[in-house]
Amino acid sequence: MLNLGKVGKVALLSAMVLAAVGSAFGANPPALAGRWVLEEGGRAPSGFPGNMELLKDGSCIVDGKSRAWKTESGRFYFMGDKAVAYDYKMAGSTLTLKNDDGKEVSYLTLATAKKNEAEKEAAEMKVKTGAGTLTDSRNGKTYKTVKIGGKTWMAENISFQTGKSWCYGGLAANCAKYGRMYDWNTAKTVCPTGWHLPSNQEWAALVTTAGGVGVAARKLKAAGGWFSNGNGTDEFGFAALPGGNRRNDGKYYGVGNDGSWWSATESEGDLAFYRGIFYASEKVYEFNYDGGYGFSVRCVQD
Repeated sequence: MLNLGKVGKVALLSAMVLAAVGSAFGANPPALAGRWVLEEGGRAPSGFPGNMELLKDGSCIVDGKSRAWKTESGRFYFMGDKAVAYDYKMAGSTLTLKNDDGKEVSYLTLATAKKNEAEKEAAEMKVKTGAGTLTDSRNGKTYKTVKIGGKTWMAENISFQTGKSWCYGGLAANCAKYGRMYDWNTAKTVCPTGWHLPSNQEWAALVTTAGGVGVAARKLKAAGGWFSNGNGTDEFGFAALPGGNRRNDGKYYGVGNDGSWWSATESEGDLAFYRGIFYASEKVYEFNYDGGYGFSVRCVQD
């Protein structure tokens, strides 16, 4: 990780250095003042400064040591044990120094370097988790997706208005946050082309990949949004949220406390299997229930 250390007693140390190098520094370009880190990280090549903080008064801190710098006639002078001169150029947030042998070293502003590092970590995590997106051609809505155990799942509940479907409490804001709830017959038809409502066996495989029934909920729950700190680690990027349910009498229950997701597998009669996750438990429960209830839907790729 990037760390230039604390400036600390810069003013006193800088004054000592500047007293030694005299007043020839004059006015330096304000754009050069700031914290600069090596673009490629690691140590600087021989003859070049390492990570540095250039101050407007002509002093600088390089790898924790006080030095001095100046620019003159398009050249950058770095005062260490001896003065060293470089050609320099600025391009956006990049500073490049070139020595007389033609070797170049580039530095980034600290803010840019941190941003690049964060983007790199995010990209690596995306590859690791198989994260992606799905755009539903029916309404243009885009959903996050994640690959778990060889299957690509939606990482959000679907929210496509069709058939018997509802927003929790009749509030559009709950559809935006938790997706819509569907009765079982509608749930079997709601997934976009190329995707389907997961079978009971596909749910079982997901739970097994996430560590088994006893701990899978903790790993599949979102890291926030659950009642009484019942959040999960979201280890797989599944980001399960407690969207509650709608009973077949039209009453809504459980938002913030629990989430329920249909499977495509019929149990018996008018009953179908679904998975339930609760704020106070690390388990993923398998139930069968009346298909008239309104539960959430996660689609899985064909």
